[in-house]
Amino acid sequence: MLFAKRLKAGYTLVEVLVVVSILGILSAMGVAGLQQAVANARVKDAAVNTAAFVERVANLSSQRNQVLCLKISSPATPEKLYVVSDTVKKDCVSPNAGIIDSLVLDAPSKFVSRSNGCPVMGDWFTSYGVFRPRLGLAATPPDGGICIQYNNSNVYGAVRKVLSKNRVVPMWKVGDDATQNNNWSNWTEL
Repeated sequence: MLFAKRLKAGYTLVEVLVVVSILGILSAMGVAGLQQAVANARVKDAAVNTAAFVERVANLSSQRNQVLCLKISSPATPEKLYVVSDTVKKDCVSPNAGIIDSLVLDAPSKFVSRSNGCPVMGDWFTSYGVFRPRLGLAATPPDGGICIQYNNSNVYGAVRKVLSKNRVVPMWKVGDDATQNNNWSNWTEL
């Protein structure tokens, strides 16, 4: 009887394998949830930073008394946003001055123009994005906004001007419901 107790002092290989497999399953579920949480946090951060950048561009336009334009650097680098001046036509169709300021998002977040997940709105990367100094008013365009997407996923951020609040508002959403793309009802303000 004493000899039988000494043999049962540890765990069997089957017991160890069962515990390791259960831990593997639980950690795999946690990694998927963690990846979604990282995507949400990065898009929220990008939207808040872009909103602050837009406010800075509006203030800079008023301070310099210049028309400023937002441009995505190129389709190859959609995470870079440049501010350029338009001193000739003042419509941001063909800005003529060099880069005044820039904002770079952390990869894989990127600026997108009218993506499937973003509502139809005036794009601040085109002539809608004219930051004009106006006496007593913000230089931010009265309509439109900027859309941000995390990689090629369905996690989106946006920065838009809300006229009722008279300020730039960062927003985010998860999911691409095409029936809701014409309104902001499924977006959350940050």
